[in-house]
Amino acid sequence: MDRPVFVFFLTLSSFSAASAPDCQDLVKPFMPEDPKQVFGKWVYVLGAGDPKQYHNALESLKSSWIDLCPTSDSLTLTLRWGDYCFERCIFGEVNATISGIATTFHKNLSDHKGHILQTCPDCLLWTDTFRNGDVTGRYILLFTRTGKIDAKDVDIFKKQAVCLNFSEDFHSYDGETELCRDEKETSE
Repeated sequence: MDRPVFVFFLTLSSFSAASAPDCQDLVKPFMPEDPKQVFGKWVYVLGAGDPKQYHNALESLKSSWIDLCPTSDSLTLTLRWGDYCFERCIFGEVNATISGIATTFHKNLSDHKGHILQTCPDCLLWTDTFRNGDVTGRYILLFTRTGKIDAKDVDIFKKQAVCLNFSEDFHSYDGETELCRDEKETSE
């Protein structure tokens, strides 16, 4: 078994063992039969960070979208984003490498490793662990195709976040702040 995948399963099982009995079902990795299920545009709706300073950093995020695009290499995808924070739009693009159920990429000065977990239909639940030198942190981020979410799905997300030992203090998209305009969509 690939070492990073083994470490992820070991970490996941320790989260599950320390949590409520239903946590094992709530934090199952999601590996779609058809990768097209995860490709395309997603709008941020809820999130949490750990430790506290990373959670507080989410407060500056007023709106956000990501776009997952296939490449000619089946083990690589392009991750693009548009974040509205600090009164301006910040755009970025990186290639991410897929290995088993983990996705890795380098953004700014940090190395990221993420996983998609099972969640509501038309939702994408991303857990991200990152390292920048000696500093580590993690996020759990929920995206939907529309930027809207049902209350029952919010409750499930909150249970999932608690199962992964995130604070119950969640940040959410207000649903009103305009998304940054995607230049690639307007040029096509």
